[in-house]
Amino acid sequence: MFHSSTPIKLKLSRDLTRHLKRGNPWVFADTLIEKPKAKSGTLAHLYSPKDEFLGTGFYCPEINLSFRMLALGEKKILPNLLRTRMLRALDLKKHLFRRGQSDSFRLFNGEGDELPGLVCDVYSDLAVIKLDGKASEAFWDAPAIAEFLVETGLVTGVYLKRRNREDDKGEILINGGHDLEHLQFFENGALFETHLIDAAKTGFFLDQRDNRFLIGQLSKDKTLLNLFGYTGGFSVFAGLGGAKHVTTVDIAAKAIEASVINWQLNHLPDLHEAITADAFKWLKDAVANKQRYDIVITDPPSFAPNEKAVEKAREAYIEVFSDSIKLVSPQGLFAASSCSGHISFEAFLEIVRDSLSKARRKGQVVVVRGQPEDHTWPLALEEMRYLKFVLVRVE
Repeated sequence: MFHSSTPIKLKLSRDLTRHLKRGNPWVFADTLIEKPKAKSGTLAHLYSPKDEFLGTGFYCPEINLSFRMLALGEKKILPNLLRTRMLRALDLKKHLFRRGQSDSFRLFNGEGDELPGLVCDVYSDLAVIKLDGKASEAFWDAPAIAEFLVETGLVTGVYLKRRNREDDKGEILINGGHDLEHLQFFENGALFETHLIDAAKTGFFLDQRDNRFLIGQLSKDKTLLNLFGYTGGFSVFAGLGGAKHVTTVDIAAKAIEASVINWQLNHLPDLHEAITADAFKWLKDAVANKQRYDIVITDPPSFAPNEKAVEKAREAYIEVFSDSIKLVSPQGLFAASSCSGHISFEAFLEIVRDSLSKARRKGQVVVVRGQPEDHTWPLALEEMRYLKFVLVRVE
C-alpha cells in the first residue's frame, strides 16, 4: 500500500503532544528543531522536545506542512494497518453506492479516513485516485492500492489523476475498458458525464451532492441562475425538480458544453440557457439590466488559497455575493458557497451577512451546510472542514 523506507527522526522544538493526541495529524516546519535532508515521502518517527516517541508518519520537506501523522504511538506502519483503514472506509460508505441511482461517492478522504494525502472517488465501476502533493505521491503505492480496490469487487478499473496543469495528467492503473472522455455516472437519479482527464478535482464536484439535491427539491416552477456553474450540476437538478427556466454561466467553454450534454442526458425540456462568459462581468451587466431570478446560486472558485489571502478573499466574496443578491426576486432564494478551508463557517456567515447589507436587502437563513458524509474530516483538523453552503431567503 506504501513505499517502505528507513525511517528518519524528526524532533519537535515545542511540545505538541496534546495537539497530536487530540487528533490533529499535521506538523509544520516552524515546530521542528530542524528539517533533515531526506526524500519526500520518507517514513519518519516524530519525537517530543524531551525525546519521547510520539508517532510515525511521512516527511514532506518541500512544503510548510512537513509531517503527516499515520499512527500515533506506533513505531511500525504495517500494510495491514492501512488496509484495515481502507476496508473500514468502504464498510462505512458502501451504502452510498446504489447502482443506476447513485454510484458516485468519495471512498477515501485523506486524513478524514486516517489515510493522509490519499483521495479516492468512485464513478460507477471506475475508481479515481488523487494524491495530495509530492510527498503523498512518493509515499503511497498507487498500483498496489489499485489492485486492492479491484479485489474488493467495487470497481473494475482504476485511474490515477494528477494535477491538470501537468503535461502528464494521469494514467490508467488497471484497465476496466472505460471511456475516460465520456465517463458516465449517477447521482441521486441524475445522469452525468465527465471528461475525466481534463475535469477538475477527480472528475466532478462530489462534495456538493446533498446541496444539488436540495436545490432540485426547491426549484419547481422557479427561474434559476447558476453562476460559476461549471458542468451544470445544480442546473440539472433544478431541471429535474421542475424549474421553469435555468441559466448556467461559466467562463470555460468546455464546461458549458458539458452542462448542455448533462442537461440532454437527463431528457430535460428545452428550458436551459448555457452561457460562456466571465461570470464576474456577466453579473455586473445583469445587475445593470435589472434581471431577476427566483433562485441564484453563486459558487465561485476559492479566493483564499492560503491564510495571507483571506482578507482579499473576504472582499471578493462580498463583491460577488452582493451583486448576486441584487438579482434575486423578492422572497427568492440565494445560495452562497465557498470551498476555502481558510475561511471558517463563522467568517463565511459574516460575509453573507455583509453581502446582504451591501445589496441593501434582508434575509432569513434557510439552511447552513458543509460537505457530505463521505467527505469525512477529523474533529481536531478544522482546516478539512472546507465546504460552506448557505441558503438564504431574500426579502
